[in-house]
Amino acid sequence: MGGLKAMPEIVDQHIRDQIIQDFYHNILVEAGAGTGKTTLLVERTITAIVEHGMSLERMALITFMEKAATEIKLRVRRRLEELLASGTLDTVYRKRVQQALYQLSLSQITTIHGFALRFLQSQGHHAPVPLSFRVMDSYQSEQLFQEAFYDWTESDPFRARRLADLFNWGLPFERFMEMAQYLGTQSDIPPYSATKPSTDFMDDVRAQVQELEDIARRYASPSDQGLRQIHDIAQFCQNFARLDPSQRIKALATWQVSAGKGAKKNWQDPDRLTEQKAYIAGLKARLDLFKQQLADYLLSEVRALVAEDFLPFWKDRRWKLGLLTFDDLLWETRDFLRQHGAKDHYDLIMVDEFQDTDALQAEIIVRMLAEEPKSHWLEARIPQGKLFVVGDPKQSIYRFRGADVEIYQRIRQKIEQEGGIALSIVQNFRTPPEILEPVNQLFAANWPRVFDPLRPYVSPYSPLMPFYPQSSESRLIVDGGPTPKGAYAVRVWEARLIARHLREMVLEDPVWVRDEKEGGRRRIRLGDVALLMPHRTGLHIYQEILQQEGITVAPEGGIRFFERDEIRGFQQFLSALRNPYEEVYTAGWLLSPWVGVSVQDLAQHKAQGGTLNYLSAAANQGHGVVTSALQMLKVWHQKWWEWRIEDLFWALYEWSALSGVLSERQDVASLSNLAKMADLSRDLGDRWGNDEFCLWLQRKVSRQDKEEEGPLPKAQDAVHIVTVHKSKGLEWPLVVVANWQWDVVAKHPGVRIVSDRMALALGDLHSQWWDELAEEDQHRSRAEQERLYYVALTRARDYLVVIDTFSEEDDGYRAAWSLYQRAR
Repeated sequence: MGGLKAMPEIVDQHIRDQIIQDFYHNILVEAGAGTGKTTLLVERTITAIVEHGMSLERMALITFMEKAATEIKLRVRRRLEELLASGTLDTVYRKRVQQALYQLSLSQITTIHGFALRFLQSQGHHAPVPLSFRVMDSYQSEQLFQEAFYDWTESDPFRARRLADLFNWGLPFERFMEMAQYLGTQSDIPPYSATKPSTDFMDDVRAQVQELEDIARRYASPSDQGLRQIHDIAQFCQNFARLDPSQRIKALATWQVSAGKGAKKNWQDPDRLTEQKAYIAGLKARLDLFKQQLADYLLSEVRALVAEDFLPFWKDRRWKLGLLTFDDLLWETRDFLRQHGAKDHYDLIMVDEFQDTDALQAEIIVRMLAEEPKSHWLEARIPQGKLFVVGDPKQSIYRFRGADVEIYQRIRQKIEQEGGIALSIVQNFRTPPEILEPVNQLFAANWPRVFDPLRPYVSPYSPLMPFYPQSSESRLIVDGGPTPKGAYAVRVWEARLIARHLREMVLEDPVWVRDEKEGGRRRIRLGDVALLMPHRTGLHIYQEILQQEGITVAPEGGIRFFERDEIRGFQQFLSALRNPYEEVYTAGWLLSPWVGVSVQDLAQHKAQGGTLNYLSAAANQGHGVVTSALQMLKVWHQKWWEWRIEDLFWALYEWSALSGVLSERQDVASLSNLAKMADLSRDLGDRWGNDEFCLWLQRKVSRQDKEEEGPLPKAQDAVHIVTVHKSKGLEWPLVVVANWQWDVVAKHPGVRIVSDRMALALGDLHSQWWDELAEEDQHRSRAEQERLYYVALTRARDYLVVIDTFSEEDDGYRAAWSLYQRAR
């Protein structure tokens, strides 16, 4: 059971001392995984207060998440109270500590949104926002956006005609609204203009194709594919000429011309076929150019309509109601600082998790400290000693929230160019060397040693230094190898491998792990194990297999709240009450777990003369269970305008046997979802009213929108299955990494913005920059996937099990990241 003994020295202690004591430079600290950066942040805050006499009212400590802000605030309070209780402080220091404790509850230890909120509130009537504004939650913001968008599309006849053209050319309304939502989250939308492409070139095409068809009929065999192809093209041209001009653009947008067909042996003069194929290649290129020009024009129109028309309309709607989005907090703070600068500068701003910052947030921080406002925020000089940022570009994994690891590198360069310093801490206090050394080797082999300006999205790698000496134990286990084909089969195979390792290491012959609470060592428990995955896809497979293999798994909520049967059933219930003559909703509710009738019961009900129209006189005929449920539905329908959504929810809850069945099955996930729906019924139902809530829920269910399921109680002794994003900042004695997919599929709403470039894709319509931006996005997504792997491999405190599977067809890139193949 050999123990782990700490090394006598911390290899970067002198750098840590400088981080805590140096208030004369602007500092960027790169803190690798497990290096104790939160402790350094707390100690630097204490030093600023006690030794440098800084007031918390003139300091800000900005974190990425509310949870982290709360933790830091608690740790600062604990340290201040320890100092006060020590009895070693002189009078001056004691007063500073007492003042800090008094100020702590209102201190600016908060997120960037909380920081911006406080700033706007402090500006009073000078702030460019409504007085006494409120910040909307995501539900309210989404609902108000939908209302504003529909009102906007219907409020102006000229606008309606422009929109009708877009929809006629193949842009679906829902996709257009998604594009508007995406553009509405962008702090800067670059200009873009293009003219509507002409279809006049088709006059020449028609004449030339007719001539080619005549030639093909003379020289080609009737069965030749080339003859058929040119005939089809000629037929399209004839139909095209008869179209109304308003329909011609859409016809060309959907027209597909394949590569030239035909066999020379079927032609009396093979050169004629060669000429035809050359013409078709030219026609295909001309059609591709038209489609790009159309995509350019669609993008120009979408941008103009959204950025210049809808977004001002949407903002005006919010402002009239005194409501702001979370994005508004940042945009309005940034715009105010651009125009007026910061009237009252902070003595110190510290930023945690800086690798997860975007350009907008970085600009706010810089302008809040800058001596003079500049046209571009990167040119604004920051006085020395005012800025301290800490982060790790290797752990930047929140691109989907807008995080931009390249901003980290720009700020690093800015700090150094202005006379500040960049420091690195590498002493890892979490993971033993038996794990760290292979991890170091893997990433050092695949990442550059220094910053590469040609690939600014790839992090340079600095090896972590283990705090604990080498032991004789095998702490890294890599298993896997070639797998069966098919994602489901691979996941089942991986889950069984995991079950075998957990039985051996936890249940049969438990390994010994560090006891963080009591000190020393203890035997491992299932609750010490985390199974880390890059995403939730397939998570249920691992849960089911592990449970079958006798491994207790903690219930984990997913993001399919609106797909769960109990939620869909409640939506059908509300829709049936609101639309009594839409029998599909009534049938859906009856078949849901809230009632639980079968398809056979409904068929028998119909056969006995029953109906699903609960307002009909025939509603009392038919299957007994069905008629009883329909009678209750009629009673509740009569209460639709009297009762609130919450009242209807609890009436159904008390009438149905669902909650009892779920309790008997110990289905805590479904019960938790019901509790969440009860909360939503109360909060949103009271805010919106019954009709609006019903339509909102109906829309969410039909679109299968992603939504966190209800919070679950923590299991005391069970394996936790956690996504890597949720594991950030956490650690476990035993970590299993599995379900890893290296193929990244980037999702987009049809519009991309990168710096000052903008592009659109709609089916096979791609605007000028689309393919280039898509390729760049693929590179950035792949780099983030690598960083995600780094985070996963550095969560283990004692043991790491990596399930590394691959197929024989995997390329060299996949092999380069395979611990399994490297070990062999």
